[in-house]
Amino acid sequence: MTEALLACAPPTERRKPGRRPMPEAERRDLVRDAAATVFLRDGYAAASMEEVARLAGMSKRTLYRTFPSKADLFEDTIGSVLAPLRIDSALEEGPELGAALEAILEATGLHLLAQRQTALFRLVIAEGPRCPELAERWHRALVSRGASSLERRLATEMQTARLRLTDARLAARMLYGMALGAAQIRLLLGVAPPPCGVELRAMIKAAVSVFLDGARVSQALD
Repeated sequence: MTEALLACAPPTERRKPGRRPMPEAERRDLVRDAAATVFLRDGYAAASMEEVARLAGMSKRTLYRTFPSKADLFEDTIGSVLAPLRIDSALEEGPELGAALEAILEATGLHLLAQRQTALFRLVIAEGPRCPELAERWHRALVSRGASSLERRLATEMQTARLRLTDARLAARMLYGMALGAAQIRLLLGVAPPPCGVELRAMIKAAVSVFLDGARVSQALD
């Protein structure tokens, strides 16, 4: 532990001779891992920056220099958990619409329905009434990923008059709920495990089919 503390200490603190300062990116990853452990174990309100610093093996001064507040640290922790979700931008314009929507939803579902993400979501729900900004931060981090990719692809289709929709954002949220909402609720309640790839693809395919049957212009003209 002593070596870890010395390794993570800021330049003004004592170091072992010859030990190089920890790179900023490595320090942030260390803090995020410690923060996720503390937030999930203690809840947001009870979590302390002191405990995060202890688990990360650094001083509170170093921690506050990296993250000025607990709210900033929580938002960054959420962002780091959601960050691996990457939606191929080509899906927003390229492939056949149904296949593109299914691919976006599958990438989103595989990531957001995982156990760690679900545990953080439970934390946000539990702490939301006491800390409304927490829910807002989670919502911003979530919507900026898969849902916005759906919205952009639907907006592209609306511009070509292939879909009889009036609000791409609302339609994207409806489709997201149809495809992933039920599974997410079961996970949050703890009554079901994360769906496997086959189950997830089947749910998504059915939801996209129903959605497009009602949204396509050709359907309205039949």
